[in-house]
Amino acid sequence: MRDCGFSPEVIESELAAHGAYASVTKGTSMRPLFKTNRDVIIVKPPVSELKKYDVALYRSILGAYTLHRVIAVRNNEYVIRGDNTYKKEYVAKDRVIAVLTEFNRNGKKHTVNDFSYRLYSRIWNFIYPIRYLFVKARAIIARILRRGSHSNKQQ
Repeated sequence: MRDCGFSPEVIESELAAHGAYASVTKGTSMRPLFKTNRDVIIVKPPVSELKKYDVALYRSILGAYTLHRVIAVRNNEYVIRGDNTYKKEYVAKDRVIAVLTEFNRNGKKHTVNDFSYRLYSRIWNFIYPIRYLFVKARAIIARILRRGSHSNKQQ
């Protein structure tokens, strides 16, 4: 989920003043968990170091805010990736400003402690290699089909 459209000052001032920030989601990088303009996330400043499977709200070097999942913890950084992306990001721990604590979908509240959410997080990350291979294979097949249809048009 990329920049939610609010200025950094709004997000950080809400976190400072109220200890939490709520926003509808934007973007596709956290699908299938979050769908644009459907789900509301609630984040809070982290009280301790994040763990694998936590979802971090962090500030990019360019100042945009992104909400992605922690897939590994290192000494001074988190390795982070969106649920619907295939590229790892290396984020300095001091760039993380909040962590997902709950979300609302279709009027129903879910917390990150719910069994179904924890199960989803682990399974979705466990099958990452299969998802990655599927996406790569689909791209190769599409390229072959385009090349084949292009050569048929030239004949």
